[in-house]
Amino acid sequence: MRRAIPASVAFRSKHPLPLFQTLTHYTLVLIYTCSFFAGILLLNTATASAAAVPGGNIADAGVRAVDLAKPAVVRIITTMGGRISVRFPTGNAAVSFPQNGGNYDLKLSGSGTFISSSGDIITAEHVIKPPQDRSMDMALEQTAAQDIADYVNQHFATSTNYTKNDVVGALDSGYFLSQKRYTDSTSEVYLSTDYTGPISAQDLQFVPNTMRAKVDKVLKESAVDQEDMAIIHVTMANTPSVQFGDSSQVAQQDNLTIIGFPGNGDISDRKDPTTFLTSSINKIFVSALKKTDSGADVIQVGGNVEHGDSGGPALDAKGN
Repeated sequence: MRRAIPASVAFRSKHPLPLFQTLTHYTLVLIYTCSFFAGILLLNTATASAAAVPGGNIADAGVRAVDLAKPAVVRIITTMGGRISVRFPTGNAAVSFPQNGGNYDLKLSGSGTFISSSGDIITAEHVIKPPQDRSMDMALEQTAAQDIADYVNQHFATSTNYTKNDVVGALDSGYFLSQKRYTDSTSEVYLSTDYTGPISAQDLQFVPNTMRAKVDKVLKESAVDQEDMAIIHVTMANTPSVQFGDSSQVAQQDNLTIIGFPGNGDISDRKDPTTFLTSSINKIFVSALKKTDSGADVIQVGGNVEHGDSGGPALDAKGN
């Protein structure tokens, strides 16, 4: 028997989908970016090599440096499991989703750069260990929303069927009370097409193992509220790499070029690995040199820094 909801809390108000959710490019991928590049990566690109034909005016040191660095830049996909327990307005016991006892897979996309030929990569800490904050909660809510809507429609008497968007709004407003639990995260690194060339696989899951590897070690890390940096390792040999430059030479108003994998560039919605693993470049400028509350030096930047660029390198006009 389907239970009726008391009139005082009946499902009458249809909550709008939060703006954050309407801007999501694909449901299961949650991607972050930072206002600050903590200890921004200024890189000497002498050791990288490319499979693709260099582009732009290669007589220009900055353009040439970008061409040399691109093969060393990788895409990092981090996965963590999430469960949500929902207490409905009837006052009965909370119901956990997914109901099969498993977890929903939540994925974060970021960038990183090889700094050795033996699989060492530098990236942002939050790329491999995403904060369990409101953004993560919203991604879990959206992922579970259809299952929750189906449960509501099967077990409660409502004037109209509840939709996924209604559930997202009810969770966001607190009309449905909820608790979230997350598993530890795991990360996988994908080589750029600037190194591999076009990929024949028709889906990301079929990308050859020679072009991807799981992160097997975290060699060094600094918390998100400090430098937000991590050095990770994958089992790959003879990888293209870059060397660190000197970020102390950066000054306000300097122009920088960043290389990464912005989420809004994924026009194929992850179905075409060649597109998904092709990096993008963007121009930014240094707007301020500051310190975090913990005393870490940071470089604040302005310009077109997109979701998914986190963890990628920045090069100055001289190619450093």
